[in-house]
Amino acid sequence: MNLTYKTLLLTVGLLGGSFVHASTAGVSLTNETVKGDVNLDMGSFGLNAGITNDIDTNSSTAHVGLTVQDSEGGNGPLEVGIGIRLYVVDTDVGSDDDEDLSAALSLGGWYRYTLQQANRVSIYGSLYYSPEVLSFSNLSHTYTYDFRLEYITMRNARAYISYANTILIYDDDTRKEINKGFSVGANVDF
Repeated sequence: MNLTYKTLLLTVGLLGGSFVHASTAGVSLTNETVKGDVNLDMGSFGLNAGITNDIDTNSSTAHVGLTVQDSEGGNGPLEVGIGIRLYVVDTDVGSDDDEDLSAALSLGGWYRYTLQQANRVSIYGSLYYSPEVLSFSNLSHTYTYDFRLEYITMRNARAYISYANTILIYDDDTRKEINKGFSVGANVDF
């Protein structure tokens, strides 16, 4: 590797390190489902990505997104973000066991409130919806939601109990629910 490439990589690393404020990575599990996600916090906006595998419904989802976010500072109880996500869903649709790949551009956001009386406990909720005009392939529309009760276990980690669901409505009015149910998980700040 010549000196120009090394200098370029060092510059990108230093600038990238100064851009990212507090990024998070998380994982949640049930007996049938595993979910993982990453959020790169760039100050007033965040870049996020996630993947889910549900063996009970034989489906996988992945998303990438951009969120405009706001908080009341490090000591404030409220954090809010709104934005877009591109979802790609791979699941069995119909009785012929062919796997179908669908995509949807979803609009939505998330909300976190840390209780003042119990400053280690917070409530988190997210909702993303994709109407028919933003759904592709054989997908008519979709929505996904996630509600969590979180506990700050240490300065840079949260453990939580979550209830989530992703509902897919196809062009032939077939309805499929994936990633549904309670799970346990954790987020780590880095």
